[in-house]
Amino acid sequence: MAKTDNVSKIDPLRARRDEEKEERRQAILDAAEKVIARDGWEATNFGEIAKRARLSRSLVYFYFPARDDLFHAVCGRGLTEMEKRFAAALASARTGLEQVMAIGRAYYQFSLDEPLYFKMLADYQGRDLDPENESANEAEAHGHGRNCLTMVGQALGQGLADGSIRKSIGDPRPTAVSVWAFTHGLIQIASRKEAMLKADFGLSAAKAMDHGFALLRGSLAART
Repeated sequence: MAKTDNVSKIDPLRARRDEEKEERRQAILDAAEKVIARDGWEATNFGEIAKRARLSRSLVYFYFPARDDLFHAVCGRGLTEMEKRFAAALASARTGLEQVMAIGRAYYQFSLDEPLYFKMLADYQGRDLDPENESANEAEAHGHGRNCLTMVGQALGQGLADGSIRKSIGDPRPTAVSVWAFTHGLIQIASRKEAMLKADFGLSAAKAMDHGFALLRGSLAART
């Protein structure tokens, strides 16, 4: 009986310690995002993060032993937010084609609302993944990213089933990768090359996106 009582006393204390550790981890990530937004990822150092978080540099290293750990943790935050937006977009439309387009629009809005995350994720998506040797933070980010791409595939599969997407696309999985690559590239060009688009083509970023999405819709839609 005494042993059970001891466990009941220890567990709340352990839970509180775990809660405090997670709060401290999130505070470090909050500080890191502010420093990265100001200085850029390459110029970010743990000393500045520690100063902004009001913690010791050694404590920041305790939570994130390497720069890659911090990088993937920030990307994980971004991908978590993007996953929520994709899920909402998926639920907002009836046909598979409309779901794909809603996810594309959600991705574009994400890039406008969360420019830091979008920039970090552009770097993340350009890195090679090694599932056999990934860290916990990397594995978490990878999982959220995989979920986002899976939702694109689900929308394409729904479109094949309801007849809104042409059957000739075949397997929705490689098509999901193509849709993702097209949309990501379109957003990058629209956001980074807007001055060139206006000067050479008379296009705003919004008009470039609208035109690109119209092409995407046309390439996927079933012919009626």
